[in-house]
Amino acid sequence: MSKLRNTTLIGLIIGVSFVVGSIIVTGEPILFWNLPSAFIIFGGTLGAVVIAFPAQRLKTIGSVIKRAFKKDEYDLREDIVILVKFAEISRREGILALEDFVDQFTEDDFVKKGIQLIVDGADEEQLRNLLEGSTYFMKQRHQKGASMLDMIAATAPALGLLGTYVGLIPMLNNLEDPTALGPMMALELVSSFYGAFIAYIVFSPLAKRLKIMNKEEESRRELLIEGLAAIQQGKNPKLIKEELSAYANLDPDAPEEKEQEQDDAFKAKEMTSQL
Repeated sequence: MSKLRNTTLIGLIIGVSFVVGSIIVTGEPILFWNLPSAFIIFGGTLGAVVIAFPAQRLKTIGSVIKRAFKKDEYDLREDIVILVKFAEISRREGILALEDFVDQFTEDDFVKKGIQLIVDGADEEQLRNLLEGSTYFMKQRHQKGASMLDMIAATAPALGLLGTYVGLIPMLNNLEDPTALGPMMALELVSSFYGAFIAYIVFSPLAKRLKIMNKEEESRRELLIEGLAAIQQGKNPKLIKEELSAYANLDPDAPEEKEQEQDDAFKAKEMTSQL
């Protein structure tokens, strides 16, 4: 389940608030508004992104940004409990019995896909190839989304330099007129400010967040693949639990109360299904 990642929103609010606050404290916030600078930075960045990416990719930029503010809440300990439960059912009632329990024990499409492959008779190599292929394409999809934000973060400061040129050339051409120097200098500096702001306060951190989230999901899927492969091999459930716990680097001293609650819940579901 996706939930609002409060740290992302809080961090963005803190960054924007302190920058805007510092502008207000100067006593002349109007000086930080410059229409030519806005055209150069925002218009130029938008144009560059439209040129770089196809229309189908551009349609996803809203959902990509939205995803950066959400987090898939993964509980590796719960994942291990689920996989061990499937292993116990497989050893007790046979592999085909997994199909009767998969919808009750998990809502994760990736786990369901793996269990269905096992039920359909896929061997370990086929199972790994198909699940790793799915993970690879997921990774590529997420990287493509992050690449759009990366480009915005890289382009905006560069266009700030372009704004500097746009202000500097007329300024050098009007050195004999002191009244023209101020507006041209403002164009230079405000352009650099806009570029740095949207790059380093907004889009660069969001792109970094997406990459971290992608890595977390990739690591979780690796654990799930190892567990599903162990179920396909018919390994002992206790051994599966030990191997996956070591793989996930879970704290061996962590309290088992939550794990026991999860196990009891799965047993209740299993009993209900048998009624």
